[in-house]
Amino acid sequence: MQEKQTLQKIGLNFFESRTEKDFTTVYYRMKPGISMYLREMLPNMDDREEVIATTFAKVWSKIHQYDPYWNFSTWVYRIARNEALLFFRGKKKTYSYDAMKEMGINVDAKLGFDTADFAEDDFVSTTERLHDIVLEEINNLPEMYKEVLTLREVEKKKYDEIAEDLGWKVNTVRTRIHKARRLIRAEIVKRDPALLKKYQEAL
Repeated sequence: MQEKQTLQKIGLNFFESRTEKDFTTVYYRMKPGISMYLREMLPNMDDREEVIATTFAKVWSKIHQYDPYWNFSTWVYRIARNEALLFFRGKKKTYSYDAMKEMGINVDAKLGFDTADFAEDDFVSTTERLHDIVLEEINNLPEMYKEVLTLREVEKKKYDEIAEDLGWKVNTVRTRIHKARRLIRAEIVKRDPALLKKYQEAL
């Protein structure tokens, strides 16, 4: 039986070859996860498909800008998030909590935050900063933690799915995710202690 390639290997293949064949492999492997990632932010399927299309268009056109130091899937998910923000702005709505609610974007479900803790003007900037810090710190984790936490936190996979993807026992997955989250929390405390509570609530 042929061993299933990791997303990182698939991404690096495309980075090195720049071929349609390897891009197609990236697209079909990553599209379901990107769709799930965007689903609560963009409940409307047509809107979500539009953002997915522009995301992968950027992946194709910007692959030369990818730095192999970064986890490939983290890079793609960051593009998806930025494209979602551009989509909101393209709707000519004020980029605020109220505007997102008017558009049917379930921000509370996506981020797990209590919005009463924020004024409207700083809600988005605070959650964006937390998102960026978490992605950066996931990328800075040792390899034994980076991939497993990316699958859990970014791709939102279940423990048994991660175990199958990595060929690990479920208990190993749980243990490494727990350790990785402790490392992330420690870095958040160093960089912005006020965000720690929000990170813990979002888990």
